[in-house]
Amino acid sequence: MKRLFVKYYGFTEAERHALQTVFRLSESHETVYSPWTPESPDAPEVLLVDSDSWEAVVALANPVHDGIRLVWVGDNAPAAAWQVFPAPVRWSTVIEALDAEFAPVSSAALSLDLDLMHAQDLDVHFDGQDDTAPMALDGAGPTATRRVLVVDAGRDPRLYLRAKLATAGLYEVDEAAGEDVALALLRAHAYHLVMVDIGLSGKDGRQLLKAVESTRPANAHFLVTGTAPVWRGGLQAWFSGAQAYLKKPLDPDRLSELLQNI
Repeated sequence: MKRLFVKYYGFTEAERHALQTVFRLSESHETVYSPWTPESPDAPEVLLVDSDSWEAVVALANPVHDGIRLVWVGDNAPAAAWQVFPAPVRWSTVIEALDAEFAPVSSAALSLDLDLMHAQDLDVHFDGQDDTAPMALDGAGPTATRRVLVVDAGRDPRLYLRAKLATAGLYEVDEAAGEDVALALLRAHAYHLVMVDIGLSGKDGRQLLKAVESTRPANAHFLVTGTAPVWRGGLQAWFSGAQAYLKKPLDPDRLSELLQNI
């Protein structure tokens, strides 16, 4: 395991909270990102700067930062910047750039399926156990049947998921190709499992993700699929209240393991 310390200046409270979450999510992987403090055992290897922060000017003038890779977020990046990202920052994109530079070859893909528990369970998840093992999606709600809702714009993905669900003993499946139908079904039924393609975009898509979370615990389990990189999609899924993010194309073995635990 390689631990890389990141020193940062500026950013809003919400951005810092999200960054701390990313740091914690990296703890179970070969390259671990940690915030640098004066008590850290090693020097920082990355300087992360918010261009709107007055601290940035002071930080860049300090010779102690010479030779540290500079990651700049915002406008007017200095020539010495190693990486530049637009604001508002997307931490998943920043981490992907760091992985490309620092991650061992064997973990370049950093397959972070993010077996995501809810926010209140996040602390328990990082206790040194093997986070790569499929985890039981506990906390089932009071649903009377094992009814499933699959929301995906593609017909083939819906048929594939229906077949995998049947193999896992989940035969009562409702399908929706868009947000409007999905919201109507959520209002009409309580589901044992809801699976949503995070690629459904726009205001209605965000409304759908919020609707799924707001109906819990009646909907006992919530999984999200998508084509976004695991860091980006996983964080979006976590903030939406999902228990897991599965990157497309779906790994059939991984999917089967998760469904068997439901």
